Amino acid sequence: MRAKTIKFKVSILYASVLGVVLSLYVGSLFVMPAGLLERNKLLWILIPIPLTLLTGYFVGYLIFTRVLKPIKEITDTIDNITHEDFSLRIKVKNVDEELRCLIEALNDMVSRLGESFEYITDSSSYIAHELKTPIAIIRGESEYALKKEREKEEYKRVISVNLEESKRMLKIIEDLLLLTKMNYQPDVLKFEQVDLTQFIRIIYEQTKILAFKKNIKVSISIPEETEMVNADELHLRRLFFNLIDNAIKFTPVDGNISIVLRYVNQKAAVSIIDAGIGIEEENVPKLFDKFFRIDEKVKDTSSSSGLGLSIAQSIAQLHEGEISVTSRAGQGSNFTVSIPLLINKS
Repeated sequence: MRAKTIKFKVSILYASVLGVVLSLYVGSLFVMPAGLLERNKLLWILIPIPLTLLTGYFVGYLIFTRVLKPIKEITDTIDNITHEDFSLRIKVKNVDEELRCLIEALNDMVSRLGESFEYITDSSSYIAHELKTPIAIIRGESEYALKKEREKEEYKRVISVNLEESKRMLKIIEDLLLLTKMNYQPDVLKFEQVDLTQFIRIIYEQTKILAFKKNIKVSISIPEETEMVNADELHLRRLFFNLIDNAIKFTPVDGNISIVLRYVNQKAAVSIIDAGIGIEEENVPKLFDKFFRIDEKVKDTSSSSGLGLSIAQSIAQLHEGEISVTSRAGQGSNFTVSIPLLINKS
């Protein structure tokens, strides 16, 4: 503010000096003898100089007000944007169309940077939170084993626990790396034409093997016709097995899981329906948040990272699709994946 005040005072002083000099020149014309004025042609040349300078000053001030002042406001706003606060935006008012486009582009860039920093901050806190527990367990078990001599079986138990927690940490790290790649390097997916009907048949056969341990019956409903989708088969397989793993996990022994494929309005809709514990209504919007779990009613013995549904959602979006959920507590869940079909099968 002080710098702006000083600059304003200097501008006023500059204009005042020019005005005084111009007044002296004009006044000298009235007191100077006519013959002297005619003989001194140099004076005629010098007279317009103050007028030109004063006119130039006001023209420059007009340019500054119209063009440079908005740019100064832009730089001042950008200077105040830090990694701690991305809420500031450049105001769009009284500017030309070209400058308006620049301001809007800068505001969009600030928004993207804010989202990126928020993602990094959230991921860091998630990682710290999720890795803290397994590390604490590994440390506690190791200290317990080293306090005194133990039986062979006890050492084996400690090693087994530490191994399981190490697998859990490795799973978290691998899933975070995959999620980051899909969010910021979508070209990691290799798209090709996939026969979705045959693809779901294979998913069904593999699901029966996974469900066998809990004696869960798996049924399938697919149309006879064949439809093609543009997909990365490896990641699409991961999407469905993330959903199927959850369905098996939350379905009780001797339960049922259904896989239903439908082709509707140039889209493929694949539903994974279970008869498990269901999801509380208030938890449904949080399902695809990173590290969100609904396993308070089920003992989780797997090396789950809490990122399965986030990864599934990201894969669906990279396939220009989406995942919708309907569920009621105690009545099971229905996860439906919708992806567009290839119109031209050739």
